[in-house]
Amino acid sequence: MSTISDRSPIAVAYRDLAGRLPAIAAGAPLTFCGMSACVDATINMGEMTALIEATEPPGAVAFANMLKGRAARGIGGEVRVEWPEGPAWLAERLRPRYSLGGTGPHASWVLSTLRAPAVLNLGDRSEHMLSHLPERVLLAQGDALLPAAQVKRRGVRRPNIFIFEYTAGVPVGDVMPTRSTRIIVRFDDPGLEHDDDFEAASVRAGADAGSGLVAGFGAISLAELPGELDRVFGLTRRWHAAGMPHIHLEMSGIDTPRQRDLMLEAAAEGRLSSIGMSQSELVDIYPESADTALLPRKMAELGDRLHLRRICVHADHWAASVTLDDPEIERDALMAGCLLSSCRASEGRPVVPSGPPAKAEFGTPPFAADARVGKWRVVAVPSPYLARPVTTLGLGDTFTAGCLLVLGATTAAGRERKEA
Repeated sequence: MSTISDRSPIAVAYRDLAGRLPAIAAGAPLTFCGMSACVDATINMGEMTALIEATEPPGAVAFANMLKGRAARGIGGEVRVEWPEGPAWLAERLRPRYSLGGTGPHASWVLSTLRAPAVLNLGDRSEHMLSHLPERVLLAQGDALLPAAQVKRRGVRRPNIFIFEYTAGVPVGDVMPTRSTRIIVRFDDPGLEHDDDFEAASVRAGADAGSGLVAGFGAISLAELPGELDRVFGLTRRWHAAGMPHIHLEMSGIDTPRQRDLMLEAAAEGRLSSIGMSQSELVDIYPESADTALLPRKMAELGDRLHLRRICVHADHWAASVTLDDPEIERDALMAGCLLSSCRASEGRPVVPSGPPAKAEFGTPPFAADARVGKWRVVAVPSPYLARPVTTLGLGDTFTAGCLLVLGATTAAGRERKEA
């Protein structure tokens, strides 16, 4: 890993892409973003003295030890915690900062920041939720797509999800993290959003849309999971029948192997075009892919298993896909995701980038970027990595948004050329 000059080929490529992004966004069709949403209560672990020094109640002590243990091992991810009093105890003593949460909401926030149209699946239209929604994100109401300020308030307020961020080199009690990431904590299972207007609008859009995104299955209890899998993948089959070009599943934090396997089994029948996940999530599915030399082959194996055209994996220092489509378009998609994610990490919020952050470092992907695995083309790019980010919140979701922006806009541009 090394800091690069503005004249290096990869920096030039990222700066060139940054210059093209506004035009890409301006020509982008609708992206439909589902299927869960929440308000995040974010806490900086370097500033949670009240929790670290607590000697009671026992739930607080156990919770602090769990967080410190994950920080010591450099683990982020998502966990469910049995501590009913936890949300109130934490909110009173640690004063979280609140913002929009969930993969679909974060993706819609990023796209709308770029002025690309994005529609969010949202059943919870309480004042608490809508007050955190960016102004350009669209919601379906009847046959119309409206900004949050214009929709009717309805639905039941969902509980907040807690986010604990830690930074490399910033102590968490007696622990010194060597990696920067975040731990997502649920104190219950809030479930998915149910938004009939979103579902109807997305099917009506069909081939005129760019992409449909589904994520959030980690928010469902095991008892409710089969019914929700039937509902969501029934919707993706309707998207496919209506001609939607890109239908993407993001793994986004599944609690147990049983839940993950049920989701993947259902996804195989969902007529999806792509799936995305972190490197650790792929290793959970295929432990042998911890050997990065085997990673492209295992990605291709998953693609064949789920009948996909694209499988994408993102890591701290690189992103990679195996694809059946144009590898040059895929390279732009990966770079857009990496660029937007890195700039968000640098600025603390979604932004329109002018290039990679000044302090970004670049490594080398751990396998050949132009290889083949049977019918699959391998595409890999180094990401602009920040050792000391301002935030780690929503970076994977931001990456997903960048990929879908390029894929959807490219499809729309190709359709316009055919119709001309």
